Amino acid sequence: MADALLKVTGIYKSFAGVRALQDINLTFEHGRIHCLVGENGCGKSTLIKVIAGVYERDAGEIIINGKSFEHLSPIDAIQEGIQVIYQDFSLFPNLTVAENIALNKELAEGRRFVNWRRVRQIATDSLERIEVDLPLDALVEEVSVANKQLIAIAKALRQNAQLIIMDEPTSALTEREIRALFAIIRKLQERGIAFLFVSHKLNEVLEISETIIVMRNSKIVSSGDRSEYDSTRLIYEMTGQKIADKAYDFEPDMSQPPLLRVEGLNSSDLIHDISFELRSGEIIGVTGLLGSGRTELALALYGMLPIDSGTVEIDGEQV
Repeated sequence: MADALLKVTGIYKSFAGVRALQDINLTFEHGRIHCLVGENGCGKSTLIKVIAGVYERDAGEIIINGKSFEHLSPIDAIQEGIQVIYQDFSLFPNLTVAENIALNKELAEGRRFVNWRRVRQIATDSLERIEVDLPLDALVEEVSVANKQLIAIAKALRQNAQLIIMDEPTSALTEREIRALFAIIRKLQERGIAFLFVSHKLNEVLEISETIIVMRNSKIVSSGDRSEYDSTRLIYEMTGQKIADKAYDFEPDMSQPPLLRVEGLNSSDLIHDISFELRSGEIIGVTGLLGSGRTELALALYGMLPIDSGTVEIDGEQV
């Protein structure tokens, strides 16, 4: 077994008398990919924030790099190499890529003004560690979600990260972007950096993980090597229920009129020429990337977004 980078023992945390974490015992090793899964509300986010020093634990011990911390602060965690990449990335949208990566680094070199050449060099060196080339002078608000993820990783590496915690890192990524992210994670793992990957996407958990941790109702109900798990076991331990893997064949009755008919729907520059029909018992899925118009379509159908042209019929009556 590799040397322990982080060890938490007997961790408890409550909010207003409600137990959020109960007797959490975990060990994180250098150069290993750990995955944390569990239903919403099981305590995953609370555990992350306790490890990162954001929340003060009620009881238990936290040991990082062999040092026990009675009161772990966020600065303590960062100095010991614990970095968290939250879903919003915690980046400054109005600053450049280079500025975000080099932020908090001593840049002035004893002078009153920032050494911008050094800022760019720090950013370049950090991006080279993950073999990524990004426009250093671009504002973060102008880059894609996938590139924001890479900027956050580069920033973590610049702060000498030893354990990078990633909270739902693939939720807004395309399949191609997920492949690229996983390749970077594996490269960094080979260099001794550990990861805690938090996700609801079980197929990705089973693909990327070496160790799996399952939480339910504020407790660790299971942890072990990836080889011990499949999707059926993960679902059972997350929910406490056995979910039958059934396939349901359903064909809507096309002889019946649709409950909802949308034809040629347009709204400003947000949605264009949307047409579909929905029949009784039928489920229609709407998918697309962030900004593709999914939310705007729902708002238009609900009457919360003005419709420029097109028709919406419910039970044959135009609304």
